Amino acid sequence: MATVSKEIVTLSNIRVVSRARSLAYGIALMVLGAIEILWYGGASSKLNTIVQLGYNTATVMPAVGAVWRIALLLIGGGITYLAIKPQTLASFAKAITTVRGLRSVAAIVGAYLVIWPVLLWAGVNHGGQLRTFSLPVATTGYVLGAVSIATGVLMAWRRVDRSASGLLYGGLIVFMLGFLIWVARGSLPLQLTGILASAVAVSTFLIFGSVSGTLCERAGVVNIAIEGQFMAGALSSVVFVSVFHGSGMSKTLALLLAGLFGALFGWVLAVMALRYQANQVIVGVVIVAFCTAMSQFLMTQVLDVHQNLNGSFGLPVWSVPVLSKIPVLGPVLFDQNVLVFFAFAVVIISSFVLFRTRWGLRVRSVGEKPIASETVGIDVIRMRYSAVIIGGFVAGIGGAGFTLGPGSSFNYGMTSGYGYIALAIMIFGRWRPYGALMASLLFGFTIALSANLNLYLGQLVIPQQFISALPYVITILVVSGVVGRIRPPAADGVPFQRN
Repeated sequence: MATVSKEIVTLSNIRVVSRARSLAYGIALMVLGAIEILWYGGASSKLNTIVQLGYNTATVMPAVGAVWRIALLLIGGGITYLAIKPQTLASFAKAITTVRGLRSVAAIVGAYLVIWPVLLWAGVNHGGQLRTFSLPVATTGYVLGAVSIATGVLMAWRRVDRSASGLLYGGLIVFMLGFLIWVARGSLPLQLTGILASAVAVSTFLIFGSVSGTLCERAGVVNIAIEGQFMAGALSSVVFVSVFHGSGMSKTLALLLAGLFGALFGWVLAVMALRYQANQVIVGVVIVAFCTAMSQFLMTQVLDVHQNLNGSFGLPVWSVPVLSKIPVLGPVLFDQNVLVFFAFAVVIISSFVLFRTRWGLRVRSVGEKPIASETVGIDVIRMRYSAVIIGGFVAGIGGAGFTLGPGSSFNYGMTSGYGYIALAIMIFGRWRPYGALMASLLFGFTIALSANLNLYLGQLVIPQQFISALPYVITILVVSGVVGRIRPPAADGVPFQRN
C-alpha cells in the first residue's frame, strides 16, 4: 500500500506559507542590520579599508567618449525600465516572460550600461584599470545596517512573496561583505573581486549536488548518497585523467566517467529503495559509508604507492569574449574553468526540463501524488528510476569539481561533508534549480570567505575555525526551519507499491 501526505495544497495555503516566510526573512534581516550597526559601526571612525576591484586584465574599465557615455546611459536606462515594467511594450513583455530569468538578465545588463558611464565620470578609470578606493569602516557599518533594517521592515510589513528569498540572499551576502570590510580594516588591501571569483569556483560542486538532490526528491526519493557520489566522481576522474596524463580527450572522458560512477550509485539507491522498499535514508548512508571506506583503501593502498595515478590536471579556463572584460562581473562569472559554465548550463537545462517538458511534469507528479499518477497511466517506478539515475550522474560530475575543477590531486576526506550541505542547499532553494543556484553561491561565498581570511588572522577577534564552521552552521539553521517553513514534495521519501 502507498502512504502519502494528507496535506492538501491550495492557493490559500501557499499564500499563507509565503507570507509567513516573508515575515521570518524580514525579522532575520532586521537582526542582521542591528548586528551590522553595533559590530561594524562600532569600529573607530579613523579606520578605513582599502578595496581593490582590479583582479586581472579582465577588469579593465573601457574608456569611451562623452557622446557614447550619454548613449550608453540612455540605452541602459531604457532596458532597465522595460525589465522592471515589461508590460510597456506588449511584444517585449511576451518575449521577456517566456524564458525564465531573462527579465533578471535584462535588468542586470541595463543596470551595467547605466553604471558604466557613471563610474567613468566618477573617475574610477586609472590607466585602464579600476582605481582602488577607501571605505570608512564605521560609516559602512551604519549604512549597511540601515539598509538591512529598512529592507527587513519592508518585508515584514508588506509581506513580499516572490522576491523574499532573493532579498534574504542579498542581505546575507551584504552582511558577509561588511564583515570582510571590517576584518581588512587598516591592513592589507581587500581583493574583493578575487574573493568573489573564488566563491563562484567553489560553488561548482555545490550546484551539481543540489541539482542532483532536486531531481531525486522531486520524484519522491531522498538521495542522502550525494556525499558518496562526490567521492566516487572525484576519485575516478583524477585516476582516469592521470593514466592519460591529461592529454587529448581524457579530461572530457574523465568527467563522463565520474558521472557514470555517480549514476551507478544512483541506480543502487533506486534498486534498494524502489524494488526492495528499503529505507531510503539508511540506504544512502550505507552508500556514503561504502564510498568513504573504498576511497580510504584506494588512497592508502593504491594512490600512495602509485603516485602517478593521482596527478593534478585542471580543466581549461575559458574567458568569454567581450563578457570577460566586464569589470568585476567579468572575472567573477565569465573567466572561469569550463566546469563552472557547465554547472550554470545544468541549472538552466534542469529547470527547463522539470517545469517545461512532459518528462518533468511526470517526475513532479510522481513526487507529489504517485497514486493519482499511476491512475492516469504514468509508470511511477520507472519515472523514479530515471530521475534518481540522472541525479546520480549529475552528482558524479560534481565530484569531479573537487579534483579536475581546481586542478588538484585526490585527498581522502576532501569532500568534507559537502554532499550533506548540498541537501541543505536544495531545501534552502525550495527544490528548484534556480533557488539551488542562488543558495550554492551563498554557501560558496562562506567557504571562500574562510579560505581568504588567512591574510587577516591578526585582526580576527574570533577564531578562524568558527568562520570555517559557518557553512555547517547555516546548514543547521536551514534544516531546522529557522529560515521559514518550506514545504517538500508531498511524497518525498514515501515508499510506493502498486496495488
